[in-house]
Amino acid sequence: MIDKEGNLDELSWETNVPIFKNRLILKQLFIAIGIPFGILVIVLFIIKAYEGLLLIAITFLLTYFFVKFLFKGTYDVRYTLNKKGVLCETQSEQKKRVKAISKLTFFLGLITKNPSAAGAGLLSGSNTRIEISWKKVRKVKMNEKQKCFFIYGGFTENIALFCKEENFKNIQKYLNNLDLIR
Repeated sequence: MIDKEGNLDELSWETNVPIFKNRLILKQLFIAIGIPFGILVIVLFIIKAYEGLLLIAITFLLTYFFVKFLFKGTYDVRYTLNKKGVLCETQSEQKKRVKAISKLTFFLGLITKNPSAAGAGLLSGSNTRIEISWKKVRKVKMNEKQKCFFIYGGFTENIALFCKEENFKNIQKYLNNLDLIR
């Protein structure tokens, strides 16, 4: 817990962030998926490859239902802040599903001799736990409206810290005491 001076023993909480309702996640999805597929859709439309457009639409629809069904449309995450740093990990039930899908994708990629699918399977299950020590944190950005902090560590060490209404102010106070929020 955090005392009056802003010192932290340890603070942990779990939250379920709605994937298709959270503006921050939707923005990241747009950057990662929307822009490249948007360009592809424009090219397919220009060359009149309507079958390709249909396949993309079906793929997006199936992905939406897959995420809604298998992951209940949420990103289930657990955070722990302590004197050493911050830990972000997928909650155990969702982590099991992610690992199972990752293994299935990897083995199907091997069986079908598709190295891209096998590699995607390996990578998809590898990022269920991220830990950043306070020494490695370069900066922290706060989004008060979304009750979220973005913690930037090394190149691959970034965490979106989704807070609850009841713990947001405490976490903000603690991060301010570390002089990290910019």
